[in-house]
Formats: sequence, structure tokens, C-alpha cells
Amino acid sequence: MRTLGLLALVACSRASTEGESKQWPADPPAAGPLAIPANLSIAVSVDGVAKPAITTAMLTAAKPDFVDSDRMAWLVPTLVAEARAPGAVVEAFAATGVSVSFSHPTTDGFEPVVFLTRRGEAVFSAVDPKDPFPPFHGRGGRLHRPGDAKPRVSPISRLEITHPAPAK
Repeated sequence: MRTLGLLALVACSRASTEGESKQWPADPPAAGPLAIPANLSIAVSVDGVAKPAITTAMLTAAKPDFVDSDRMAWLVPTLVAEARAPGAVVEAFAATGVSVSFSHPTTDGFEPVVFLTRRGEAVFSAVDPKDPFPPFHGRGGRLHRPGDAKPRVSPISRLEITHPAPAK
């Protein structure tokens, strides 16, 4: 009987890799001013023609349209002049092929933006210029409040801006 118990114990034990498989949350970003990632580069095309990429240098030179303690956001027309045309459609792609597109401006008055989070992630979304960073983030949960229903793409690999064909 004693041998049977020892056999069961040995059969049930295994080399533990539990410590290796656990994923700990990333450290919170450092407090202080937001930094633009040094290697940021988002390819841009307008009506199928390649344009200069949105880079760290470009974002550093352009004043953000919206800023709070955790984000900086630039309207796409601030970064790419061709996106200012009424009816322009801005589509952002992730490296995985997922894409989201918004007209400029959207039918409800939202504007397409590229924004950076405190963690240095480049995100494409649309914001209400009157309230670009509403206070509901992280506050819905148990109160069953709807979160931000606007789609996003992160990280952004490229932007494509198209204009409607002229009416004949």
C-alpha cells in the first residue's frame, strides 16, 4: 500500500514551469511628460500615391490638437494635408490586416485622429473635437455603462486616404 501511494505521488508530479508560464502585467509607464516613440513610422498613401510617412520627427514638430495626462492626439488633416478635403475617407491598417475607416468628418461630427498613449502605442480612432477624451474610460464595468463604441486600430502600420470620384 505504501508503495502504491509513493507511485501515485511520483506519477502525479511533473517538472513545474508554472513560474515561466505566468505573465505579469507590464510595469506602468513612468510619470512625467509623454514621449513619442523613437522608431515610429506610419506609411501614408493618398489616392494610391505614396506620401511621406508619419514619423517621430513629424509628430515632434507638429503640435498635438488634443492633449491630456495620458494621451496626445493629432487630427489626421493636421498630419496629412490631403485629408482636409470634404468627403475624404481615412482608413488605418494594423500589421495584421485589420482596418477601420472614417470619413472626414464623420456624419456625427467626429474627426479621425492618430493618438499616442502613455505606453507609446499609436492608435487610430475618431474623436469628438469638443470632448476628445471622455471620462468614461475604465468606469463602466459593474455599472453597465457603455464604453467607447468607436472602433480603433492599434498599432497603426499605414494610413490610406481616398477622395470620392467627381460626379459626372
